[in-house]
Amino acid sequence: MTLNRRQFLRGSLLAVANVAILAACAPQQPAPAKPAEGKPADTKPAAPAATTAPAAAKPAESKPAETKPAADAKPASRTPAGELKIGLHAKLTTLDPQGQQSVDGITHSAMQHVFDTLVGRDASTGNLVPRLATSWEAPDPNTWVFKLRQGVKFHDGSDFTANDVKASLERIQAQKGPLAPLFAAVEAVETPDPMTVRLKMKQPVGTIPASATLLTVGPASQINTDGFFTKPVGTGAFKYVSWRADADLRVEANEQYWGGPPASKAIVFKYIPEVAARMTALETGEVDFTWRVPPDQLEGLRKIAELKVDTTPSHEYYFIWMNGSREPFTDKRIRQAMFHALDIDTMAKDLLPGIGQRATAPIPPTVFGHAPQTPYAYDVAKAKQLLAEAGKPNGFETSFIWYSGAGPQDREIGQALVSYWNAIGVKVKVDEQERATWLDNLIKLNWDMDFQTNAVTTGDADFTLGRLYHSRANRNGYKNPELDKILDEATAASDQNKRKELYAQANKIIWEEAVGIFPFDILATFAYRNTVEGFAPTPSAFLSFYNTMSKR
Repeated sequence: MTLNRRQFLRGSLLAVANVAILAACAPQQPAPAKPAEGKPADTKPAAPAATTAPAAAKPAESKPAETKPAADAKPASRTPAGELKIGLHAKLTTLDPQGQQSVDGITHSAMQHVFDTLVGRDASTGNLVPRLATSWEAPDPNTWVFKLRQGVKFHDGSDFTANDVKASLERIQAQKGPLAPLFAAVEAVETPDPMTVRLKMKQPVGTIPASATLLTVGPASQINTDGFFTKPVGTGAFKYVSWRADADLRVEANEQYWGGPPASKAIVFKYIPEVAARMTALETGEVDFTWRVPPDQLEGLRKIAELKVDTTPSHEYYFIWMNGSREPFTDKRIRQAMFHALDIDTMAKDLLPGIGQRATAPIPPTVFGHAPQTPYAYDVAKAKQLLAEAGKPNGFETSFIWYSGAGPQDREIGQALVSYWNAIGVKVKVDEQERATWLDNLIKLNWDMDFQTNAVTTGDADFTLGRLYHSRANRNGYKNPELDKILDEATAASDQNKRKELYAQANKIIWEEAVGIFPFDILATFAYRNTVEGFAPTPSAFLSFYNTMSKR
């Protein structure tokens, strides 16, 4: 039985809502960056737009990192102008980029304008570049040393020092949020002088500089105080002005920014949840820019002379997790049956035309460490056979959690999933939740199934495979000592070919064990008025508008 688009949308299907954890936008992966070597970094400013991460940089072995500034750095003489209005597809629920929503695309896209990261990415080359750190090296396998940029000021006028990096990293660890696993091997953060940070590791970790592209830094004296992240102070290109839950976030140019003033005098982030309302806001000029444009909107937008539309390959993908610590999903045959029940090719063709394609692994092909796997065939008989072998010949009842507002065609995809699973006797109840509630339940494993999108934010398989599927992370209830060993070896290795081999093994285990269902890789879509200048699609879940302005 093959379901067509009309059947997907029949009123008999359960109504379900949009879901996503991270929006990500990524061009095709360039070659891995050259390992650290040579003299200390040039300290010219790197453009903040280079916080994106298209590819994994090869980690330094024993010499200082090659940290040339990003090619798109702007001169300090630039005068900010105009107000740029950004239409958000999902709600900004926190201004804290270090805690439980530290890898949320909306949170980080907004807050990277207020907070700087320790390291950045050059969006044009994929190389690691200086931000608050001007150079880094690994003097021995268990140590990383970062030299910091001098003369940087927080928005309140206080000096940026090594203590701020120490406090920020330790807070990330203490929060135990999505970023914490990236720094789990950091045993101690030392500050031998005000402009040096030394990380002592429990074991070798070659991915620390890449992970540092997500290490936002706040003032040590304030970040652990109550209320700090309601009126945050950073070193970024924009200063916080105003925000409250369910309202717009406004930031204004920091003209004393160490990297030179930003292009816009102010940015306003506006949450417009309904697609039609957001597209109308773009057409009328209520907003200048939006992204995550559904496929059925693209053709119409391209016909409007005042608008531009960009589409690019992405690091983002859909997945469905099944809680490996709950019956019946402790049995891999049940998980495999759920995968075989889906006609993924038809869904991609009918529901994601031009913006999605069938996934071939647990991570997209644009990511370092991707290894293609044998597709799960759409086979209802096979799915029912696996259910019977697992003791569920008549199927079972279950549910999945999600939240509304970030993924393309999520409603239609959700309807299709429910229908396909119903055809093999699995009755799925849809549990739509508010975003904050969903995230809390997700982390606490308070769910049977979870439907969402995700992004490999650093462009390196370690960010997703190592962070989400290692037993110590316990993100979906699945635990496998063999997989843990492979992931640990891949994280520690500095040889990129060896890492590829190890991640190929990890891809295979996660795919064949059906730890999750990985149906689609997503193309990123952006729409903006032709008065917008300076925007370039970037390979990241986190969009930077440092160089972007509206001429209106």
